[in-house]
Amino acid sequence: MAQTKLQQQIEASAKRIQEEQKRFKSLEKQQAERDRKDRNHRLCKRHGFLESILPDTINLTEEQFQEFVKNHIANKHGIAAIADYMAKNATSNPADTAGEPTQTNTPSPTEPTGTKPQTNNTSAPNGTGQNNNNQQAKNATQNATNSANPKTATA
Repeated sequence: MAQTKLQQQIEASAKRIQEEQKRFKSLEKQQAERDRKDRNHRLCKRHGFLESILPDTINLTEEQFQEFVKNHIANKHGIAAIADYMAKNATSNPADTAGEPTQTNTPSPTEPTGTKPQTNNTSAPNGTGQNNNNQQAKNATQNATNSANPKTATA
């Protein structure tokens, strides 16, 4: 009799272990799915921002875009800038930001909210192997429009 009671406890414990293992696997799957969704959202948001400030990147092929990023962003200057941002985040007081999402130190836009920032860096090559006349023409048109319309001109 004592052995059957002990045997029942063992079986019940084994069943609980299996249930907890299933629950653990389910939670791991949920976490992996959440991580994937968060990453996908972050990538879309960041790429959308990049396209909004550099609209000519939309027309680049995958290879051209990768080359552009390697040559103009993932260079010594870009890597050093990222290291600076990371150092600033690491030296900030963790007690001040407890429970708050980490924010990067990005410069605030000079244009009013709702306007598209202008890129005036027309002397630098655009990375496409094409000439910058289109971008220069766009900027000239935007500047002329902003100067002619006092409501939209920035002081």
